[in-house]
Amino acid sequence: MRAAVVTTGGRFELVDQPEPEPGPGELVVRVTACGLCGSDAKARFAMPPGTVMGHEFGGEVVAAGSQVSGWRAGTQVAVLPVLSCGRCAWCRAGFVVYCEHARLIGLGGAPGGFAEYAVVRPAAAFVMPEQVDPVHSALVEPFVVGLHCLRAATNVAGADVLVIGAGSVGLTSMVWARLLGAHRITAVDPIEGRRARAVASGASDAVSSLEDVEPSSYDLVIECVGAPGLLDRCLALVRPRSQIVVAGVCIEPDELTSMAALMKEVSIHFAVYYTPDDFRSVIEAIAGGQIDPATLLSAQHDLGTLNEAFNELAASTAGGKILLTP
Repeated sequence: MRAAVVTTGGRFELVDQPEPEPGPGELVVRVTACGLCGSDAKARFAMPPGTVMGHEFGGEVVAAGSQVSGWRAGTQVAVLPVLSCGRCAWCRAGFVVYCEHARLIGLGGAPGGFAEYAVVRPAAAFVMPEQVDPVHSALVEPFVVGLHCLRAATNVAGADVLVIGAGSVGLTSMVWARLLGAHRITAVDPIEGRRARAVASGASDAVSSLEDVEPSSYDLVIECVGAPGLLDRCLALVRPRSQIVVAGVCIEPDELTSMAALMKEVSIHFAVYYTPDDFRSVIEAIAGGQIDPATLLSAQHDLGTLNEAFNELAASTAGGKILLTP
């Protein structure tokens, strides 16, 4: 099979590898599409050479190992990209990423979706509605991230919501804020094309800078950028007894003025990864027509143009999701 593997300097090389065989309790899927994520852009420089990345993917079931029953070849699935034991307390509660035996698919723990085939566990494969374009199975994971952000908050209905950053996490958070009944949704992004996509995704209004946001005017802020100083800025923008959800990946130390959070009695939540129930909820919303995954798609690339696709991701002015179609 073809696979794009990490080489030096965070670049990728297309190689031939043996097609994987399913072990006991495993499925092999032919990858229909795999999304490029901002976390991939950062993590690729830390991955060992030969790593197959890609964690936002869906595919067609082509083989099942022993101890697997009830799966039909040709079934299209969206994948929760974690290989976990399925038995521990964390797994039983749905927080599979915290399983002591968890391996992250596409982020160094197990080969991911930047290849023609990948191995997954049946419990992490979610059947897609037949009427949905198979390519859109790779867009389930980004909408799951947005839902998980909103589920980290409380009392979204009727709230004034500020979303900082109109990348895919910000956009899907806006979609879910609208579906959950937010009163007003303001997007902040310096790029005009991203602001336009934010309004199309459900934002009531969009501004280019936090300087354009009135202090103490929001009940919920969702921070989707991950840069030093942003958390402190968020504290100035929320009302007393409000909430901040941090989804942005900040890899540098970030100072926080705790007195500001204390005096406003602000709750700060951090949201990362997701649960199986989050996946089921997104797929149900897609099946019911509440979410059109196509609105998130901005471009498609062949597996052999992965380096160019990452360049496009870095230069993107329109937001949305770039997909590889192996």
